[in-house]
Amino acid sequence: MNVFFNLRTYLSVAFILLFLASCANQTKTVDQKPVEKKTKPSKEVVLNNAEAALQKAQIEWLKNSDIKQRNDLLLAAAQDFQTGGECARADIILANIEPFLENPVKQQYSSLLKAECALIQHYASGLSVELIQTPIDTVISWLAPITANQFFARKEVVIAHLAALHQRWDFAANVLSEQLNADSPLNQAQEQILWQWFLKSSKSTQSTMGENNSFMRPYLSLANILEDGNLTDSSRQQAIVFWRQQNPTHPLSINLPTGVKGYVAQSLKEVRNIAVLLPLTGRVQVQGDAIKQGIMTAYFAKLKNINTNNPGQNIPSIRFLDTGSDSDRFVSNEITPEALMQYDIVIGPLLREHVSLVKDFNLPDSMLVYLNRLPADPTTIELTDNASTATGTILGDELDSLSNNNLTNLPSAQDIKQQVRAQNSNQALGRSTESESAKVYFALAPEDEATQLANLIKKQGIRTPIIISNGSSVSRRMIETFNTQWIALNGLDEIKLPKVVTFSDNKGLRIGITAALDVLQSQRRISQMSSLTTETVHSVTRNRRDVDAFVVFALPQQVELLNPIIEASISLFTERTIPVFATSYSYQHQLNKNSIRDLRNLVFVDMPFLMPAQRNSALAQQVDSLWNKPPSAFLRLFAFGYDAFQFSEQMQQLAYFSHTDLNGLSGKLSVNNKRQVTRGLPSAVIENDSINQADGF
Repeated sequence: MNVFFNLRTYLSVAFILLFLASCANQTKTVDQKPVEKKTKPSKEVVLNNAEAALQKAQIEWLKNSDIKQRNDLLLAAAQDFQTGGECARADIILANIEPFLENPVKQQYSSLLKAECALIQHYASGLSVELIQTPIDTVISWLAPITANQFFARKEVVIAHLAALHQRWDFAANVLSEQLNADSPLNQAQEQILWQWFLKSSKSTQSTMGENNSFMRPYLSLANILEDGNLTDSSRQQAIVFWRQQNPTHPLSINLPTGVKGYVAQSLKEVRNIAVLLPLTGRVQVQGDAIKQGIMTAYFAKLKNINTNNPGQNIPSIRFLDTGSDSDRFVSNEITPEALMQYDIVIGPLLREHVSLVKDFNLPDSMLVYLNRLPADPTTIELTDNASTATGTILGDELDSLSNNNLTNLPSAQDIKQQVRAQNSNQALGRSTESESAKVYFALAPEDEATQLANLIKKQGIRTPIIISNGSSVSRRMIETFNTQWIALNGLDEIKLPKVVTFSDNKGLRIGITAALDVLQSQRRISQMSSLTTETVHSVTRNRRDVDAFVVFALPQQVELLNPIIEASISLFTERTIPVFATSYSYQHQLNKNSIRDLRNLVFVDMPFLMPAQRNSALAQQVDSLWNKPPSAFLRLFAFGYDAFQFSEQMQQLAYFSHTDLNGLSGKLSVNNKRQVTRGLPSAVIENDSINQADGF
């Protein structure tokens, strides 16, 4: 009977409100000529299918108390609520009637509706697979008893989506390709969903599906066109047009995926002239020159490849234009809209103010590879005089303010939860995440590293990390990003933000760590016990047992102080080692034996060019020889420039086709739905007096 309570209450409240409204509108009567009143037709409450089914179930139940008939009507109402996108109401009905379902087919129907609603609600939340509200194992247990033929197709669709949540793309694509016509609430834009899963599946699976399934053959041929590295942009466009002519009635041809549609709409041409806008004079000249050296090295590598493998290919020309370091003007008079239109690709500028100026030039999106992100972007970077000497990488505005310890204005957990919910509300089932423009922003953003660090720590099953910060603006930005990602990974309702320890000197670092581990409280208790007796008290301090990691955002020389302090703060009663995680902000590749000893158990993320595997490569040895073993700052900027040139050659392909990427010196490069180049970074761990690839991380 609880099922009918909400509807009955709604009708009663509506009647009372109408009655009170009529009483409130009464006024004093005045003697006047009677006016003939026109009767108005009464308005009836219009119920949708689900509410009408609920009302009918109530009426029939009150009339004959037939529980079987009631359950049939309520199952129909649950289906209608699901169809109308109200899975929460469908779940309430199913929870109330499920104990009373005796017919096996009805039981299977109820389980199927629950499983479908679990996925629908999960997709609507936008959360990761770890945070699916109903555990996947539970959903699978609901599906196992479903054997009725009438539910087979819908069950298969649910299985396909569960496989996709487990990133089993081969299985998911195979199953869904056989059930595209299933009458399932999950089959919305199913051809587009299948396209995304197909691109993520293995090449062998793609080939098998294309050979054995005539419907999938166009999927395979289109994917081959998009991924063919030998095609120029113009020839790839022509190949896509020809593919559509060959498959005029195929759903993918009728409704092209977003990325393919945007790519075809672009006016693409062969790259013959390249302009590079960099600060080659002024306060950030050193950084601009390091990036230039990387670009030139990549350019000469291209020339060598052309002369060796394809002597007839046109060699593009490259020209460097000096932007200078003043934020409100350019040094070179050639940086104008008219002059830049003579080039096919523009790489740069570097300073974010200069990016805004060039953006106002309204150049075609297809020719722009910015080397920074815009100020409005929460992950914007800005170079300062200290960027190379202090950090070893490009890490942000006001970097020289390392004494700024004010972290009191960090967003609260509630603020971050609201932000994550707002982001999640913009994600929906089947919505494409491919870029709609080829204009991209390529930056060494510290926020990207903080996000990856949160993912890495979550993957290790860590639940209670403590953040250690040197109080700089760069550290603050990374903390904000880390906290946002941490809440997104762990859930929106009960997760607490990690405790932050901020320090400005060695003493503050020691006090902060011991306080965070509750070692100070242990020392106070020991002191109190000692004061209560005249005998000698033999004691050992204890620390909190729930802390399972430290996340540090500090400079390399500061991080070297951490391990001795942490080791001194850990109780002798435990053999557990608490790992320390860091970004490239805290790492420089030229370490002596003492530094390696002090940094043991440090896990960090950094670009491949600074990892041990590439330190012995021919290019790395050449760079070390030419620039006399330069510091990490130079190497990161060099790799950034090298990849900027490589990326510009594949810009259209990477920007429009989200499944493609470029294995660069600065990371695995891909483009997200904000047109930002994201870098997938490897991780390493310092152990056994050496730096090793962190395969287990």
